[in-house]
Amino acid sequence: MLLASENGLTYHIGMGQVFQAYIMLTLVDMFGDVPYSEALLGSENLNPAADSGQSVYNAAIGLLDSAISNFGQGGVPPTYDMYYGGNAEGWIKAANSIKKRAYLNLGEYSNYNAITNYITDSADDFEFKWGTNAINPDTRHPIYRYNYSNTGAGDYQSNWMMDRLMKGRNGYRDPRILYLYYRNVSETPGADGPPNEVQIECSTPGYYIEPHRVAYGLYCVLPEGYWGRDHGNDEGIPPDGFERTLAGIFPAGGAYDDLSFGGLGAGDGQGGAGITPIVANSWMHFMNAEVAVMTGGDPTTETLAGIRSHMNKVDDITGAPAISQDAVDAYIAGFTAEWTAASTLDAKLELWAEEFWITQRGNGIDAYNSYRRNGYPKNLQPMVEPDPGPFPVSMWYPQNYAANNSNVTQKSDLTQRVFWNTNGPAVD
Repeated sequence: MLLASENGLTYHIGMGQVFQAYIMLTLVDMFGDVPYSEALLGSENLNPAADSGQSVYNAAIGLLDSAISNFGQGGVPPTYDMYYGGNAEGWIKAANSIKKRAYLNLGEYSNYNAITNYITDSADDFEFKWGTNAINPDTRHPIYRYNYSNTGAGDYQSNWMMDRLMKGRNGYRDPRILYLYYRNVSETPGADGPPNEVQIECSTPGYYIEPHRVAYGLYCVLPEGYWGRDHGNDEGIPPDGFERTLAGIFPAGGAYDDLSFGGLGAGDGQGGAGITPIVANSWMHFMNAEVAVMTGGDPTTETLAGIRSHMNKVDDITGAPAISQDAVDAYIAGFTAEWTAASTLDAKLELWAEEFWITQRGNGIDAYNSYRRNGYPKNLQPMVEPDPGPFPVSMWYPQNYAANNSNVTQKSDLTQRVFWNTNGPAVD
């Protein structure tokens, strides 16, 4: 910042301020009180005290205002602007969108609605684009690296989310499913394939399934090769790396599910050339819908716009066939039918939240914030453990911070709410 200031590089300063503000807000959202005023002083202070989350939020919003001012001064952009290609207006919209997110958490709806120059088109989405280089440096999408390797997938996809897309709306399957996931196999043990105790232990007859999971109705396996895991399943890892469902072409830069059912590995699909969304146009529509509810308005138009915006975003990727417009229209018509049939605001917010969470693929910070703000969706798959304890409404401080800073006391549990969520709903 100092060198940029000395050389009048206002565009560079604005970029740094946006990044800093976003990080500050996220740290508060995750941990609560964190160091700011005494942070980054080097040897002058190796034990910075934590500032209140409220004061850090205020400072971050101030930084965003300064960034907007700096971008408005017509400064020369850097040679490589990896986000907006030298377009200061794009950065201004991003900064304003981050401010709106902060005001939503704060419940300051008038300030939220007062900002009109924000991300209203997917072309202005604030996102990082990854490459395909595998070594020195590895520029591939982090989710791709973990899914597409020479030993198979390194994690499991959520059975709940895959089931949500399979069921779709009013009988119409979500057309995004083939873009968000890639299936290595065409059937799943215990669902539409023979049970396999080695690969999926719960697929075998006689395996004990806890009553609360049976009552929920979704447990153990999904059909059609959608090979994931239930929420909180901590059983041992079987040799199923090349059978597990992978992250798809969106947003991880993996493979489009063309029904080839190949055991894919490193280099397959788009090689990791995906995106990490930071603030997306579709998210802003869903946030607008939430604010409409909180101010006595109708969330319908913004909710539908959010769904269509995300459909278009997924459709914009290269390396996959276009999504059928008929499929998109049918899905949205199906959603509209369910929305119209939902006779209570509670039922509508359940639908709203499920769709919002689908758009969060690739960056779940706003899903976590939203869940703590409003408690939706309520019909999430339960943990395998029938009594898992309270839901974490904040995160543990990192161990190196808690252990090495004499001014820090680690939290006793994860029930300590961040400042903007002190009156939030009970969540589990």
